[in-house]
Amino acid sequence: MGPDDAEWVAMNPLVDAAIPTLTVLMMVTVGHGLTTADFRTSATDLRASVTATIGQLVLLPLIATVIILVLHPSPMVIAGLVLVAASPGGTISNFYSCLARANIALSVTLTAISCLLSILTIPALVAAGFSFWLEDQPEFEVPITALTIQLLVLVALPMFLGMALRHWWSASKEGRDLFLRRLCLSSLVILIAWIVKEQWAAIVTSFAELVLASLVFTAGSMAAGYALAWITGRPVADRLTYLIEFPCRNLALALMVAVTGLDRPDFTAFAAVLLITQALVMLSMAVFLRRNPLPA
Repeated sequence: MGPDDAEWVAMNPLVDAAIPTLTVLMMVTVGHGLTTADFRTSATDLRASVTATIGQLVLLPLIATVIILVLHPSPMVIAGLVLVAASPGGTISNFYSCLARANIALSVTLTAISCLLSILTIPALVAAGFSFWLEDQPEFEVPITALTIQLLVLVALPMFLGMALRHWWSASKEGRDLFLRRLCLSSLVILIAWIVKEQWAAIVTSFAELVLASLVFTAGSMAAGYALAWITGRPVADRLTYLIEFPCRNLALALMVAVTGLDRPDFTAFAAVLLITQALVMLSMAVFLRRNPLPA
């Protein structure tokens, strides 16, 4: 059986319910993590926010395109690449930025901006990617209107709810923010493990190309982020933030689009392998940078 023949199974109803629930939790966490200092950073250094945001929207789909052209992966991996490249930054990037001593405030700001824009960018980028790369797969249609409405409900509203929660319930907000981030991270790990179990047959069948595509996407995105920060004259902490923010996508949102938006649970295989791959890369990098800080 080749990669194109990988079998996939319908997702467990509990996983179906857990994916949008985790998406909402992550968006509440993103909103809750925004501080007045983050808004000041965004306002006073608008160039960094705009450059990084546009860079992600342009460079990540280009990296996915190069991977598809060079590796010629199966439709399942192509779909996963398109979904991940179209997804906004994830809260896990804030965690890695903290470990690597990057600019955490900038990381949180970039994550929030990309998440808000995802209401429009995900439907557009996914529809464009699917129509171009999977045009001979008529079953891979993107319900743009329904997907946009779904993103509005599961992304924008929870983010504003998180911001309101931080504003109106200021007591213990720092401790609550830490708790939410840990809850999101642990929940995502558990959910990915569950998805790996559900889609084990498809993952094993395409394991080599899933891992290779994950490594190339991660390395390419890190290089693109760091290069963009270096070209635009950002300080070292910001370069590390770009380097981390570009590859670390909101995988919960990618899972949600695949399962509830497109009804294709097999498209989650790439995101599952990517999370594991990136965790190994990012944690190793963080340990190295703590022992060998980059010169200013």
